[in-house]
Amino acid sequence: MPTRSFLTATVMPSTTEMDMGKQASVWQFLSEPFVRRVPMSQPVLDATSNQCFMCRSRTLQQIPAIWDFSMTTAGVRVAEPLSKFQCMTCGLLQRAEIRHLGSTDFYENHYSFYERPGAGIYDQPRYRAMAEWIKDAIPERYPSTILDAGCGRGWMLEAMKGVYPEALLMGIEPSSQESKNARERGFNVLECKVSSDEKIDRKFDLIYSTNVVEHTSDPANFLGTLNEWLEEEGCIVITCPDSSVPSSEFMFSDQNFSFTPKQLVTVAQSCGLHLLKWQGPPAIDSVQNKQLLVFVKGKTNEPQLPVEPSPAELFQLRKAYVQAYSACDDFLLKQVSKYENVYNFGTSTFSWLLSCYCPKYWQRVTHCVIDKPEAGSSFQNKPVIDRSAMSLTSSSVICLGVNPKSQANLQQNLSSLGIEIIRWDHMISC
Repeated sequence: MPTRSFLTATVMPSTTEMDMGKQASVWQFLSEPFVRRVPMSQPVLDATSNQCFMCRSRTLQQIPAIWDFSMTTAGVRVAEPLSKFQCMTCGLLQRAEIRHLGSTDFYENHYSFYERPGAGIYDQPRYRAMAEWIKDAIPERYPSTILDAGCGRGWMLEAMKGVYPEALLMGIEPSSQESKNARERGFNVLECKVSSDEKIDRKFDLIYSTNVVEHTSDPANFLGTLNEWLEEEGCIVITCPDSSVPSSEFMFSDQNFSFTPKQLVTVAQSCGLHLLKWQGPPAIDSVQNKQLLVFVKGKTNEPQLPVEPSPAELFQLRKAYVQAYSACDDFLLKQVSKYENVYNFGTSTFSWLLSCYCPKYWQRVTHCVIDKPEAGSSFQNKPVIDRSAMSLTSSSVICLGVNPKSQANLQQNLSSLGIEIIRWDHMISC
């Protein structure tokens, strides 16, 4: 494969005519097969096997889930089970006995995390917070060249430009539409996946990747490739969910792996990377349950990592977390059954999960509510309206479709509306 040059990267036309912002097309994907991609020259562990990616043991045990469908982080519901298995030897959680969506054209042609109504209001401040988190983690470093590995439409690049205004920032993104969107924001972006099959024409002082490694089919190949693209004295910053505590992240079927700190460090070490720093999340709801790791090429006095639950303990915690969604469906259905107008407040990723894993409740939802939606917006087949358009009568109820950590404050903020507000944070905490 020829070496790719950032200097000659051009805007490539979208290879799909589908508008991911139109929910009709999202639901069409439920039964539509994705196109199989040509395998990489260095094949990875077969996703349909029952072998642990990390320790190679065959002690995988499935996390019980009752649904024969699942939700992706693009808000696309697919006709495939969640299919998450845990290694009972090392505790790694991985998708197994079924293909990885990354082995199809899903990320290239069907992935758009940003098209849900209100995404800009919620996500752009989150990226600014994450950019500050990265800067605070490496205060002694002043990178002049920065690569965003999995840059989406460039919102994180814009946030990083705010904290490193003198640096040259570039991105890599597999989605044809999102890489085009990032270029239209003025960034130099290559349209490809991070893979050892890809050769690029420069190296970087700082490479960061936010919430990408868990989506890859081969995390070692991903991290090893980033190591190849790193300057000798540079550093790699990885942020991803911390699976030491079960959270919403592993309810998405396009997240192939869930890493505890120790597990991710083990994979990185296999690629010649060494841990310089580990940090838990800042006190911001939108980035809770995340972890940040700084890796370098040279050996370090590796910091002590937090104590983790045993594999047996993790399995029970994860099993209970998945079962809580089924119980939550029954709870919410009971709470809203007597109301004519059922308003799901929010269009966040948590509303995606409710729409998929609480189907009885979602069938009762009449509208989704956010502030200042675009006219004609819809979300998972429900019309989206402004809060001013709600019918504030005794036949109406609000259910909070937002991060459980935000529900107490939001309930207080909405209490003046004078109608019942339903929380479910006592059932699912994160």
